[in-house]
Amino acid sequence: MARPRRLLAALLFAAGCGGAPPPAPNTPNTTEGGPTNGAAATSAAATSSDLSGPSSAAGGKDTSAPPLVFIEDDLDGAMARARAEKKALFVDAWAPWCHTCLSMKNYVLVDPALRPLADRVIFAALDTDRPSSAAFLERYKMSFWPTFFMIDPAKGDVVAYWPGAASVREMRGFIEDAVRVLDASAPPSDPLYTLSRASAARAAGDHHKALALYDELFAKVDARWPRRDDALAGKLSALAGSGDVDGCARFGAAHVDEIRGAAAPADFASVLLSCASRLAKSSTQELARRKAMARLEALVASPPPESTVDDRADALAILADVKSELGDAEGARAAHEKRLVLMEKAAAEAKTPEIAATYDYGRAVSYMALGRNEQAVRMLEQREREMPKSYDAPARLSSVLARMGRMEAALAANGRAVALSYGPRRLAYLKQRAGLQAKMGDKPGQIATLREEVAGHEALGPGQRNEAALMDARRRLAEALGAAPKR
Repeated sequence: MARPRRLLAALLFAAGCGGAPPPAPNTPNTTEGGPTNGAAATSAAATSSDLSGPSSAAGGKDTSAPPLVFIEDDLDGAMARARAEKKALFVDAWAPWCHTCLSMKNYVLVDPALRPLADRVIFAALDTDRPSSAAFLERYKMSFWPTFFMIDPAKGDVVAYWPGAASVREMRGFIEDAVRVLDASAPPSDPLYTLSRASAARAAGDHHKALALYDELFAKVDARWPRRDDALAGKLSALAGSGDVDGCARFGAAHVDEIRGAAAPADFASVLLSCASRLAKSSTQELARRKAMARLEALVASPPPESTVDDRADALAILADVKSELGDAEGARAAHEKRLVLMEKAAAEAKTPEIAATYDYGRAVSYMALGRNEQAVRMLEQREREMPKSYDAPARLSSVLARMGRMEAALAANGRAVALSYGPRRLAYLKQRAGLQAKMGDKPGQIATLREEVAGHEALGPGQRNEAALMDARRRLAEALGAAPKR
């Protein structure tokens, strides 16, 4: 999602994931100053036909069932299998640089309580930076990482759309309700059907149609409807996506206290703060910030029971960001210190380096915020040794080293990340490399890197291409060459 990551986080490239989208759609190659936790998702409960048998409402594990098995990076194969077996298709659209994606993979989607859903659903996972994902991204729009889709394989239509983090219970309810709609057991008069149409409009990038459908939905339901949180969060994101930041701020301020769920309350507050930041100073802006801040303070003091460590760390990160922006340095520092305690414990308890890496981005940001840069370096150097085929640790290490003024080491780490990365993420690292070369006075190297970056953007498929990023790369190349930018 993408939540604006100001200050230190902007130095760490491609944060996590979901978050508050700006009025213009995000793309996979945003920097860490873009997305970070789960998006304003939902606190939906499992309300409809129970497809998965007994399970704790809090996401308790059914140890008799193994974890779900995902078809990796083969959408055509997954779609064909779903059609052949007459099942719905679940797609986890994720990226290796997204900490919320890693948290969902390592802590939620592996829960055996979800395994019985495979009786009615085929599960697929797509790394959105891979070239093979371009066609998917061209048809199905996403502003948050991860985003989960429930798709009718017969038509390819989106039945349900969940951007960001969720608890086991919430994910189970999301899938079960989507299957209910797909099975036609939810008639057109059922609010779930209208929610499904609104989800499809969001997935198509049609924010105005989504807004109309959300308004139609709210005319049908009251505050007791179990999926109302989902609809509130969806409308807020659609308002932000449509560019109506004033409407977003007003709507968000009116409903921020109502949102429940594992990650949704903090994410809703993040979207609200993002919209407020784009307003001129006004009573609307002041109210939106005050309401969002109060909600975040309450969430940090008493986290939702189903929230993961990643969810809780993100709530603290949002709070630290806004406190820092408003001049409360001590408050921001306290939030980062509390955040580090959570993540350090979780990383130490992780059974594998891959699971511990869920917290690398968040730990690095908080280390830097607290002036503990050397600890960030040691952590990331260790992770690179443990996971030599991953681009993430050297990419983040490069950003930390550059901030410390260790430019040669930063350039070397960046080179390792570029060599291992692909797709839009690789282009983000090339942009970083060109910036390092410019600071080091290597004009020929900078120009060569910028040419490679421009060519890479031009070669991307339509679903992955970001025209604004392409124009920016061309502008920077033209400036390096001392010429007018190519239009």
